[in-house]
Amino acid sequence: MTKHIVEDFPVDIVYLWCDSNDIEWEKKRSAELSKYTGADIDADAVDKCRFISNDELRYSLRSLEKYAPWLNNIYIVTDNQIPEWLDTDNPKIKLINHSQILPPEVLPTFNASAIETAICNIPGLSEHFLFANDDMFFGQPVDKSFFYDKNGNPVFRFSKRKIINKKYKHLFGYMVSAAYKLVKDNIGPSFAHFPHHNIDAYRKSAMKDCIRFFESGFRNTASQKFREKDCIQRSVFGYYSIAKGEGCAVVADDIRLRLKAVLFHTNLDSIQIPLSEKKFYMLDKYRPALFCINDSIKSTDVDRFALRSFLERKFPLPSKFEKKSDKTADVMVCTHKKFDKLENEILKPIQAGSESSSEDLGILKDNTGDNISGKNKYFSELTVLYWLWKNSSADYKGLVHYRRFFDLGNGSIRWIDKIPQNYTQMFCLSKSYLEHILSDYDIILPMKRVIPKYKSIYDQYKNRHVISDLDRVMEIIKEKYPQIYDTAVYVMKNTKEIYLYNMFITKKSIFDDYAKWLFDILFALEKDIQPEVETRSEYQKRVYGFLSERLFTVYLQYLKMQGIKMIELPVIYCETNKNRFNIVKFRTKIYKLLTAAGIRRPHWKEQYGV
Repeated sequence: MTKHIVEDFPVDIVYLWCDSNDIEWEKKRSAELSKYTGADIDADAVDKCRFISNDELRYSLRSLEKYAPWLNNIYIVTDNQIPEWLDTDNPKIKLINHSQILPPEVLPTFNASAIETAICNIPGLSEHFLFANDDMFFGQPVDKSFFYDKNGNPVFRFSKRKIINKKYKHLFGYMVSAAYKLVKDNIGPSFAHFPHHNIDAYRKSAMKDCIRFFESGFRNTASQKFREKDCIQRSVFGYYSIAKGEGCAVVADDIRLRLKAVLFHTNLDSIQIPLSEKKFYMLDKYRPALFCINDSIKSTDVDRFALRSFLERKFPLPSKFEKKSDKTADVMVCTHKKFDKLENEILKPIQAGSESSSEDLGILKDNTGDNISGKNKYFSELTVLYWLWKNSSADYKGLVHYRRFFDLGNGSIRWIDKIPQNYTQMFCLSKSYLEHILSDYDIILPMKRVIPKYKSIYDQYKNRHVISDLDRVMEIIKEKYPQIYDTAVYVMKNTKEIYLYNMFITKKSIFDDYAKWLFDILFALEKDIQPEVETRSEYQKRVYGFLSERLFTVYLQYLKMQGIKMIELPVIYCETNKNRFNIVKFRTKIYKLLTAAGIRRPHWKEQYGV
């Protein structure tokens, strides 16, 4: 876009935001909605996608700080709600309640069009301001001239889609075409295209003039509790300014501009994509200056989770508008050999079995404090789990391995041949993102392993290990924890899916309760069988580690029955041996094809597992 030198005037930005999880807000919404019948209101206007918050505002502010730091005040318009992560002490942040800009007789309202008619009433709002929904983002560096011409008039952006003389059935199309016709019939011709539905520029005085000119229509819009066809859509302000010569129009997105962006590596002005994981690639392909990811009736919770991880990868650094969390996290990276170090604000490398090792890896050791490090050849990574239980008071605790760890972002990569420098961003391994997941779930788990060839977990253990150990464990559970015994029998004898690696991340209380339960059982077993264990092969001496994976699966099934919420996320595998890496990559491709053809059932409950 051609750059213009514009007058040095302040520009604010206004966001609309609501927390649909707020119980009081939902009560008010349900009360108003109950006054309508199904035929009286458009389903698209009341669907949860119109109100649901997926923390997009957090990431929009991160994009603002990164690409448009010159913006002045940030006004967030809400129904007396505050994002729990927002630093309201930041001098740029201004919270505005609906009651400050709308008359009391129209409240409460759940009509974005009604709220948009009143944003020019925000106390202290500058003459020049941008407007955004929380699902709109800055994607490239932009300056004031991107939004205003040399005379300080707004640049209004439109899509390639033209408004034609027909009766639109969809609510949005109907409202936009009605707004255009309102201006055309009363002021004169404007720009007959649909708006780009992204961050827009306005002048407060022009907006007020438009509202005065169509006073009765705006008064009717403000009185509607939900969006309806007779509401005036926000695009009217652009059509009005252009018709009066107080704004200019540009097409921000069409096939020609997209082709130019790809061929000449330029940036598309603006793009709107539906909230669908399959569409995110378009943002990397076209590199838009502005983008909107629009939630809709077709969007799923899987898409919303994918969006959050996509935004975390794109904008990983917390902005100055976010509170600094006082939560702590210790996710121990269990290590027994020299390897690329995984270490950041949540990942803490620790040397397992260090009591019996002559090698010093230069990291934390599991033989400090209260520990069982000397039992590592029998307990495997459980010596680290025990250390974490006894020596950490972090709010979140977890265990991963030096070459096997979670992808919290649930991306598409499974095998890597080295630890990438940007692993924190690439796999969303940040504290803020961990907190987000554990605000919705109680435990993060690896995908379940489906045991092939065997009838059950019990049958598989019988064929691979010493079954009398598992039988004795079942007796100990019956003696010590009878409330879990039936669950243990069901899991062992009737299921063939298991959580491997002793990998998980959870809240402190859950971690500590599990560790207490687990080691109480294993130490009781150790007293019974340890003399005999000493005579076994080195592999079979790892009995307590093998048993713990089965016990973990039992305990999780028990917790599920208590209503504990869990999420299974993929695991990243790092194989540094080039030949083995190439083999597993090839096997993965073959397994994908066989699974897609229905010939092979995946061993893991995910499409990329091998």
